[in-house]
Order: sequence, then structure tokens, then C-alpha cells
Amino acid sequence: MHRIKSGHRGFSLAELLVAMAVGLIVFSGVIGLLIASDETVSDTVQRGEMQENGRLAMALLSKDVMMAGYWGNFTGMDIHEAAGADIRAIRLNQVNGNKVAVQGADCLGEGENNGSFFVENSDFFFRFLWGTHTTFNQIFNGCIVDAVVGSDVLQVKRVLGSTTEQGNEKDTRYYLISTDNQGIIYAGSDATPDIESADINEYLHHIYYIAEEMRGGLLVPVLKRKYLYKTANSTGNQGQLKTYNLVEGVEKLGFLYGIDTDGDATVNYYAKANELDREDWEQERSTIMSVRIHILVRALEQDLSIDNTNIYDLGSYTYQANDNYRRTLFTTTVKIVNAGKEVWRN
Repeated sequence: MHRIKSGHRGFSLAELLVAMAVGLIVFSGVIGLLIASDETVSDTVQRGEMQENGRLAMALLSKDVMMAGYWGNFTGMDIHEAAGADIRAIRLNQVNGNKVAVQGADCLGEGENNGSFFVENSDFFFRFLWGTHTTFNQIFNGCIVDAVVGSDVLQVKRVLGSTTEQGNEKDTRYYLISTDNQGIIYAGSDATPDIESADINEYLHHIYYIAEEMRGGLLVPVLKRKYLYKTANSTGNQGQLKTYNLVEGVEKLGFLYGIDTDGDATVNYYAKANELDREDWEQERSTIMSVRIHILVRALEQDLSIDNTNIYDLGSYTYQANDNYRRTLFTTTVKIVNAGKEVWRN
């Protein structure tokens, strides 16, 4: 009997090994492509988040700095001088013997006249703009206890540019009612002071600083703002400073102050906070025309593929982390709208 030979045969060992090798190469390529794609997506998402957070933080700070020292219609005496028989100026409202004030510890910056409300009849100018560099967690007379060491802090006082109709004041806020030569700061829960042909603007005291908070096991930097506030049923002398979380991921703040020394409304030089003295902050011999703002934003999560050894220039100092976080630095210069002007502009 004769067997019919088949035309089919299996793969040889060499062919199987070659096929396996080719398969491994293709598989490795696919895995590498997926990993690279995942890293690209992670990079894109983190950069997008940092851009969004940085722009928001810059917008909030820039608006406050631009309007620093704005007092509505008032263009009269220096704000710390009390109204008297021969002086028409801004004064603090008093109801039943209680003058508007902060109850307990106020957020006091450096200087004799740098609280939430000005000191009447003071020999020192009311500071509507002030900054410092943190060396302790507890700053501003103990009003802030969670500040990150090694970042700048900024304090701003002003009124809102938009006006409020009489009777529409909020019980939880303070207001300035003003004409060009007089004004009164009062609590929204009190009766509106009687000043003819006056505008009403909400009065603000803001402090910007960096803190850290836990978010799902992650320690996250946060831009915070202290703001002047009162409870609805409290009196005008029971103000307080509350804290509001503004933007996550903001790791450092840095500020440089543009100084005009010769009165020509042009910046002669930029200086950091500790290079300015009383006359600079109180703007007796010079004027703060602008502020250069630096904001360093960090990704919320680490990326072990990143080795960040960059040195970031925040104007008043430099910062190097040496870790695995992505970062983006934002910088802008903001002109203080009313700086160097004889008349406050609306």
C-alpha cells in the first residue's frame, strides 16, 4: 500500500522563533505608543489646568492692584485726617457710640495706620497697599496662621468701581458714601448716612497669601484671600476677616513695586517689599505707580517622568523645588489707575 504525501506541513522551530520575535517587537511598539500617548495626555491635561489656574489668579490679583487706593468720588484731604469744623474728609461712621471697627484681632500690616479701617487724626498716612515676604506661618498680627513660608503677601484696600443704590446695601458688608470733598465708611446693616448727591461703593480690605491644604491625600498649594466681613445681625464695630480659597495650584507669589521718585508719573525703578520704607509705603516722598506680579502655578499631582530642577524668578526672589511637579510662571505689570493723579478717577 502506498501512502499519499500531504502538501501541508507545520512551521519549523526557526520560523516560530522569528514570528515570536517579530510579534514581541510589534507588541513592544504598541505598548510604547500607548505609554507615550498616556504621558502626552497627562502633560496636556496638567498644562491646561495650570494655564487656567494661572490666568484666573492673575485676573483676580490684577483687578485689585489696578484699583488700589480708589475711594469713589472723594478727592479731598488725605484719608487719615478726620472731618472737623474746618476739614471735610472721610470719617468712620458711629452708631450708638460704636464706631465701625474689627472685633478682636484685626489683620494689621506693618505701620501705625495699616488696619482694616484707617486711624482718624493719625500722624501717619493710611496704607492702601502693602506687601511683605513671609518668614513665619503666622502673619498680620496673628490674623493669618497658615501662610506658607517663603512667598510674598499682598494687602489691598479700596472700594468697588461699581456703585450701590441706597437701601440695597448688604448687611454683611461695609460701604463708603462719598462726594468729592467728604465721605463716611459705614456698615451695610446701619442706616445710610445722609450726604447729598453722594455715591455709594462697597469698601474692601483684601490680603492675598499662599497656604497648603490636603486634597484626597495630596498636599496642594492654594491661593487664599482674607476679606473684610461682618455677620448680618452684628453691629458695625463687630467686623471680622474671613478666609476664602481662590485658586488651587498657586504655589508662590512675588511682587515688585514700581516707584516714581520725581513726580512725573513714570516709574524710576522697581523694588521688592523689604527695600521700601515708611515714606515709600505711605507715599509721602514717592509714589507707587505699578506692581509687577509673578505667580508660580504647580500641577496638583507629581509626574515621575519629570525632573524639575528649574530656577524660577519671581521678581523679589528665586525659587527652585527639585521635584517631580510641572510648573508654569505667569508675569505681568499692572498700573495702579489712580497713582500719580491729582483727581481720583471712576
